[in-house]
Amino acid sequence: MLNITLPPLIFVSMTRDITWERLLSGAVSPFIALALVMIMMLVAETLGRLINMAPGRRGTFSVSTSMPNTAFIGFPVILSILGQEGLAYAVLYDVGITVAFCSIAILALKGGLSQKGSWKSLINPPLIATVIGLLMNKLGIVIPDLALEPLRIMGNATVPLAMLLMGYMLGDVNFSLKALNVELGLVCACKLILYPLLAHLLMLPFNIDPLVRMVVIMESAMPSMASTPVLIQKYGGDSEFAVTALFVTTLLSVVTIPMMIAFLL
Repeated sequence: MLNITLPPLIFVSMTRDITWERLLSGAVSPFIALALVMIMMLVAETLGRLINMAPGRRGTFSVSTSMPNTAFIGFPVILSILGQEGLAYAVLYDVGITVAFCSIAILALKGGLSQKGSWKSLINPPLIATVIGLLMNKLGIVIPDLALEPLRIMGNATVPLAMLLMGYMLGDVNFSLKALNVELGLVCACKLILYPLLAHLLMLPFNIDPLVRMVVIMESAMPSMASTPVLIQKYGGDSEFAVTALFVTTLLSVVTIPMMIAFLL
């Protein structure tokens, strides 16, 4: 999905049905995303110290709390509700999350970026598609429908594939009531409630396009990132807690996402 269907979806969203001027109005999105991740990291670190959370779990708690599932769930949801233009802004927002995932998240787990190759994942097909799409939009290069339509069809497969992937991941989780604790409750409260509230407050002083504002709120309300357990398994932390947090926040987000949209927009 990441390497085959998602790049065409991003490329089409950047080159079709949206002008360069409209894209510029969403240029603030990646900076908002980075700011929110850093704020939530500080909040999570403070909460972890207040409740005397074990040091080995504190990094996992911070990453699960601050990294939203902007791609696997965010893109399909925004595409279905706001269309290609909304998706273009969501892709811009995800650029900030990608940078944070490859830097700040690793920093929280390892205490530094000394790991070789930690920045290599920044060079990936979705990000390349974003850059090429932005350049072609800026240069005014029009792609014939004959060439664009196959890309659109391929990109549309991202939505069902994302749903299948999330179902597979959640179906593989061995969840028990013993996993319910204060730390998990804090992850859910911070990720699903506090995160979008902070996004709303952060944008209040600025004159931001209403569609961009809506995309930022929706993306910030997403559950914990699906790739979080993989990152934690690689760089250290409590992977079992990360998987449980992913499972519970994803289930609860079915209720909290529409609730936060109704409350904040």
